Amino acid sequence: MTSSALTAGDDSVPISGHLLRALVRVSPDLIAVVDATGTLQYASPASEAMLGYAPGELIGTSAFDLVHPVDQVGALEGFASTISASDSRAVPLLVRLRHANGTWLATEIIGTNHLSDPEIAGMVVSIRDVSASMRTEGALRDSEERYRLIVELACEGICVVDATGRTTFANRALADLLGMTVNEILGGSLFDSIDESERDAARSRIVAHGDEALDEQDLQLVTHDGGIVWARLHSSAVRQHDGTYLGSILFVTDVTERRGLEQRLAEEARRDPLTGVANRTELFEVLTPILQQGTLTAALYVDLDGFKEVNDQFGHTLGDELLCTVAGRVRAAIRDVDTLARVGGDEFVVICGNLESTDEAVAIGRRIREVLGQPFGLEVGSVRIDSSIGIAFGHAPDADSLLARADQALYRAKRKGRGRIEISFDDAAA
Repeated sequence: MTSSALTAGDDSVPISGHLLRALVRVSPDLIAVVDATGTLQYASPASEAMLGYAPGELIGTSAFDLVHPVDQVGALEGFASTISASDSRAVPLLVRLRHANGTWLATEIIGTNHLSDPEIAGMVVSIRDVSASMRTEGALRDSEERYRLIVELACEGICVVDATGRTTFANRALADLLGMTVNEILGGSLFDSIDESERDAARSRIVAHGDEALDEQDLQLVTHDGGIVWARLHSSAVRQHDGTYLGSILFVTDVTERRGLEQRLAEEARRDPLTGVANRTELFEVLTPILQQGTLTAALYVDLDGFKEVNDQFGHTLGDELLCTVAGRVRAAIRDVDTLARVGGDEFVVICGNLESTDEAVAIGRRIREVLGQPFGLEVGSVRIDSSIGIAFGHAPDADSLLARADQALYRAKRKGRGRIEISFDDAAA
C-alpha cells in the first residue's frame, strides 16, 4: 500500500500504509471493493463482526446476493449511477443485508467510483450498521415490525403446495405476478407456470425431495398471457411432528428488473462507453477461443494519424464525435464475423479469424485506410485524418503475443512516416 496524505486546513499529515491498514482493520464500518460487475474483490475484517462472514468468504461473490430482495432494484440503480461517472456524488443508501445466520441487518451504504484508479479498479463501498438507530422501544417497535413484515410479505408472491404439487393457498401478489386470479391458481400446479425447460428440475427439488430449506433459485415463469417473468423461488418444507412431508411454502419474488439491470451491467463492462464497440476485456474473450481453433487469424492494430491535432484544435467533444464516426466506418469496412475493439484513446484493434490467406487481412486493412482517409463532416466543418495499421498473423493460442506483434508492426508503420501498413508474420503464417 502506498503512502498518502491527510489534509487538514493547510497542514498535510503523511499516512503510512501500515496506518491505513490499521485504520481499516479496527474500523467498525465494513469497507469493501466491488468491480464493474458487482463482484466483491475485497472485504475488511468488520465483515465478520457485522455480518458473520470471514473476509475471504465473500471474495468472488456478487455483492447483490447479500441484498434483501425488496432492496435489490434500488441497490442496483445506485450502483449503476455511481459507476457511470468518475465524479458521481456519493449518496447514502439504506439497504438490508443478509447476515450469515439468515437474518437481515439494516445498513447505510456509501459507494465511490475508483474504477479508473489502477490500484483499486473498482467501487469502494463503506457499510455502516444502522439497525440500532432504526429500532424503537416497546409497543411502537413491535407494531412497526409487524406492519413491515406484512408489507414485505404482500410484495412477494406466496403459495403453499401439497405433497403432490397442488396449490392450496396463493396470495394476491402471486396472482398479479402471473396475470391470474387467486381462484384460478388454487387447485392447479404452480409448476405449470414454470418454463418447460426448468419445470421438471424445479418439481424434483421442491416436491420430490421435500428438503427443509432449499437454496434460492431463479426461474422463468410464463404468465397467463404468455409473457415471461424472471422470479426467485425460495421454498421451505412443511412436515408433521413425525417428519411426514406435507408440502412446501414457496416465496416468489419478481426479479425481472434486476435481471435486466444485471444483463445491462455485464454488457457495459465489455463495451467501450463512447463508441459502443468492444473494449479490451471483450477483445480477449473473443480472441482467445478463435486462436484455440488453430485457423489463420490476424490482428489489425489501427492508429489514427492526425487525431491529436483535431482534438487539440476543436476540443474533446468534437474529438469524441470523430472517434464514434471512425468506429462506424471501420465496422462497415470489415467482415460481419470480425471483431472491432477500442483499446486506447485513438487506437482500435480488429480481429479477423478463419482467414483464407494473409492477403485477405491485408485487403481489409487497405479498406480501413481507404474509408478513414475520406473527409469527415463534423459540426465545425470537414476534417481529414489518416491511419497507420500494423497487422500480425498467427495460429498459436497466444493472444498477448499476437497483439504485441501487431503493436510492433504499427510502431514500424509510424516510424516509417505514418499512413501505411506494416505486417508481422509468425513462422506458421509466413
